[in-house]
Amino acid sequence: MAALGRQVLDWHRLIPLTWSLIARQTTRLGEQKRTAAFLLRKLTTVSSGGGLGESPSVEPQKYAQEPEHRTGLTQCLLEKQRTAVEREKVVSSLLDMGFTDVHVNELLSIQPGTHPQQLLDIISELILLGLSPEPVCVALKKSPQLLKLPVTHVKKRSSYLRKLGLGEGKLKRVLYCCPEIFTMRQRDIESIVGVLKEKCLFTVKQVTEILHRCPCVLREDPGELEYKFQVRIPGGVI
Repeated sequence: MAALGRQVLDWHRLIPLTWSLIARQTTRLGEQKRTAAFLLRKLTTVSSGGGLGESPSVEPQKYAQEPEHRTGLTQCLLEKQRTAVEREKVVSSLLDMGFTDVHVNELLSIQPGTHPQQLLDIISELILLGLSPEPVCVALKKSPQLLKLPVTHVKKRSSYLRKLGLGEGKLKRVLYCCPEIFTMRQRDIESIVGVLKEKCLFTVKQVTEILHRCPCVLREDPGELEYKFQVRIPGGVI
């Protein structure tokens, strides 16, 4: 009888624990159902043309950048095509001027970053001064900075050299010995010419001959140049 009483007591103690366990399981089951329902609504929204709540902050930005990227790529390709076309035109023009394929390859490799039209403009000015293709290549290889000069500067310097009589082929020796005649400052050249005319009393024709035969005189110090021309032959150059 006592044993039966203990079993009844134990059974009454287990009832609250059982109901507590059932309550916790019911709560978890309810949470799982609510979570499943929430996800189902999200999926339904996506399938109907909408998007997940977190997506709009990321995806639109990604897709908004793509057209800009494609535009930049297209512009880059167009620029490369234009450069290739201009290069072909320059090569054709150089060949028409009398340059060989070897000359053209050498000229294009002197300053790889030089724009093809810039290269053609500089070479055209040298050709107009009476130079042939071979001296042009020699001058540019000795003084590649010529290709970096503005075309307007080269035109002005070419005009000045013509006034000095250094055209019609006479520039070949000058460029071979002193290619920096195009890159040196205008006032430095004028100082040398002024000393030859005013202090050494050479005529314009004699100054031209000096510059043609002794172009290295352009590197001299104008202050000392007078003493190097103490002996002067009448009607000619020392």
